[in-house]
Amino acid sequence: MADCAGMLGAIGHGLQGLTSGFDRLDRAAASIARDTESDRLASNAVDLLKATHEVRAGAAVLRAADEMTGTILDVFA
Repeated sequence: MADCAGMLGAIGHGLQGLTSGFDRLDRAAASIARDTESDRLASNAVDLLKATHEVRAGAAVLRAADEMTGTILDVFA
C-alpha cells in the first residue's frame, strides 16, 4: 500500500510540475508580447527556457510513475 501512495505522490508532483511550467510559459509569453524592452526580453526568454525544462521534468516524472504502475501490475497479475 505504501508503494501506491508513493506513486500517487509522484503523479501529483509530475502534474504540479506540468502545471507550474505551463503557468510560467503563459506569464513569460504574455510579458514578451506586452514588453518590448530588450532587458526584459532576455529575462522573459530565460523564463521560457525554465518553463520548458519544468514541463519536461514533470513529464518525465509522470512517465516514470506510469512505468512503475505497469511493472507493479505485471508483477501482481
